[in-house]
Amino acid sequence: MSNLSSCSSACGTQGAVDVTGCRFSLYPMTDQFVEVIVSAIHKLNTEKVWAQTDHLSTLYRGKQLHVIDCVRAAFIYAYQPNLHMVSELTFSRGCPGDVDADSFLNTDDIANNLITIPQGKNIPVSAKISFYAFGVDSYMSHIQHVVELAHKYQLSPQKAHYVTMINGSASQIFAYFDEVLAYARQHLPHYVLEATLSVNSPSKVMEN
Repeated sequence: MSNLSSCSSACGTQGAVDVTGCRFSLYPMTDQFVEVIVSAIHKLNTEKVWAQTDHLSTLYRGKQLHVIDCVRAAFIYAYQPNLHMVSELTFSRGCPGDVDADSFLNTDDIANNLITIPQGKNIPVSAKISFYAFGVDSYMSHIQHVVELAHKYQLSPQKAHYVTMINGSASQIFAYFDEVLAYARQHLPHYVLEATLSVNSPSKVMEN
């Protein structure tokens, strides 16, 4: 798993606002990729996050639980049993350059999308993650804790160059992300979690 022990001089101390953000992209391997992506995004309830979609990705900002709720739902809505799909996610919190604008924080703690969709227990996912702890000398201990948390969720973490590989259901993986971010929020001034999720990969089939 890769790490940067400190960020640039602009991001060396904790940010003044408690905003969690996630920028993510969906890549369905089909000629109908536009329909798959747009359909998934339109099904979401995003009333509790600040949302912006451009030609490269979608950004959600707000309380951690609502950000997780939206990206999990987008992934599950886009999933199709026989369709190879990849999703790239970057979660971040704590940069001093951040601002309290472009976010919704004065909301309740009810995850709207989780109420209306399956949690993804039957969606097998392969993923790679990288966790970055900024502004602390003991960054390796925090990275190790993040890896150990993957065992708790039965994700069978495996070391690889610059990343950690995990495998599990969509439900397990997003629950794991939620706990990683909660831990980081409690112990670190600034952090980033990057993840690549893959479902129905043909290379996975060939490996088997």
